[in-house]
Amino acid sequence: MTRPRTSTDITADAPTASTTSPQRHADRIFHSGAILDTTRSAPAAAGHAPVTEFVEYEALAVADGVVLAAGTRSEVEAFAGPGTEFVDLGGGAMLPGFIETHIHLGMFGQTLLEVNVRPGAVSSIADIKDAVAKATAEVNPGEWITGFGWDESGIEEGRGPTRDDLDEVAPDHPVMLRRTCGHMGVANSAALAASGITEDTADPAGGALVRDDSGRLTGLVQETALDLMAVPATGEAETEAGITLAQDAFLASGITTVHDLAAQGEHIRVLSRMRQDRALRVRVRPWMWALDGLSFTGCLDTYVEAGITSGFGDDWVRIQGMKFMLDGSVGGLTAAVAEPYEGTDATGILVADVPQAHPGVLKAVRHGLRAAIHGIGDRAVEVAATVLDQVAAEVPETAQMRCRIEHCALPREADLEIMQRHGIIAGSSVGFLHRMGDRYGEVLGPERMARVYPQRTFIDRGISAPPNSDCPVTEANPWHAISAAVTRTSATGQVLDTAQNITLAEAIHGFTREAAAASFEEDTLGILQAGAWADLVVLDVDPRTVPEAELAGVQTRQTYVRGQLAYDAESAEP
Repeated sequence: MTRPRTSTDITADAPTASTTSPQRHADRIFHSGAILDTTRSAPAAAGHAPVTEFVEYEALAVADGVVLAAGTRSEVEAFAGPGTEFVDLGGGAMLPGFIETHIHLGMFGQTLLEVNVRPGAVSSIADIKDAVAKATAEVNPGEWITGFGWDESGIEEGRGPTRDDLDEVAPDHPVMLRRTCGHMGVANSAALAASGITEDTADPAGGALVRDDSGRLTGLVQETALDLMAVPATGEAETEAGITLAQDAFLASGITTVHDLAAQGEHIRVLSRMRQDRALRVRVRPWMWALDGLSFTGCLDTYVEAGITSGFGDDWVRIQGMKFMLDGSVGGLTAAVAEPYEGTDATGILVADVPQAHPGVLKAVRHGLRAAIHGIGDRAVEVAATVLDQVAAEVPETAQMRCRIEHCALPREADLEIMQRHGIIAGSSVGFLHRMGDRYGEVLGPERMARVYPQRTFIDRGISAPPNSDCPVTEANPWHAISAAVTRTSATGQVLDTAQNITLAEAIHGFTREAAAASFEEDTLGILQAGAWADLVVLDVDPRTVPEAELAGVQTRQTYVRGQLAYDAESAEP
């Protein structure tokens, strides 16, 4: 594994010279725009927050896939040669390529091949039924129909689809539509029957087959109950087709590296083949699904037996560690919270407690595999922090492994102290507040909203917390998450709170340098310094000049990976 660093190393870095003496000619020199890097200083004294600032250059030179120099135009033009291409940024801005530290690559790719019932594509139950009915006309009776993305907060009726809704339009096809969170889905009668689920089937531990007041199944299947569904497995050809579409979407948003938090064996095979065929266009950092659950097959024992550790791979595909699950989602009321959701007596579903979660995490860490633990609600975050605290006592090297608590929506003081002590990263899904902020406010209430996804607290406490989208749960557009982190305002314009706002520089630092540190690559990714990979995004505007209320609308003009143009908005298909 790449040399471990402490949590102080993650966030404390000073500006360094970013030019070298001219020894080779540049392939490209970028100029006439705001070329922006970020830097974060160490706190001046105890109790003081670190200071994050922009660093601006006049020009940047790249060659052979890496940055040659960033500095004044005269300094950089010293690297020009007969074949150097000069790229005029036209007054726009350049940043390091964005790094998405929590997405689901295989799942996102699959959703792009399924029935689209996301907000925007549908706005009512009738729209969902129409989309399913259209799909039935394209397959033979008895074939499965799957879809993704429904969210009751964006549906006119204020509810999700039911078994009966789907039965009306697809009586002869098993249908399974996953909610946007991925932690639950709705099945029709044919899908329940094909899965051997009857009215007498008991709820599995950590999951639920939801029933109405009369005790009849509604079709809603939550958490571990998803494992009961007999949805056909995705073939490798289909997985590759989906990943190809997914990486196109990432590049269009300026994303050049992604952390896949639900990777499985077939995903690695597909990525390896795409790597060999030079069809991979974004860097992938897989976190392997550790234990069986949520219809995924666990990889922990296989990787331990094979001797694979974190850091295995190359610059395109590099294994990060193991992903563990503890709870569900806030919007679906399955995240494990200490106090009931507003207007309900529901406190979510805790999939595993400390004694149940501890052995797997300990096994992973002892065998050189970093741990990323999904914990959204405060009860789940407490379990994740406690487990990592216990594991650190047994394996002291844990504090140098940069283990993670994924989402980490509602940490409490004791959790924050543990995270500080052991250098635990908060995989903060603050991007949820852009599209799902209204729903969060509705079900959490004002007190919890003031501390949900606490970016200000994370930074002030020296806890690394790179923002993420959890795509396909929300759109993989960094500017949505940046807007949410800076303004704490939802897409509808509702101001959710003001206690946890951060600055634009801090948010971009989170998506670049801080995100690179999440894979021990802060020396080569997320920066515009000599020797770093030339992964770059060109924006239509200088984001420093954009009103905060308009940050979500910033557009990507071009994306470069290893110095090569990978996306151009002017030539992209509409």
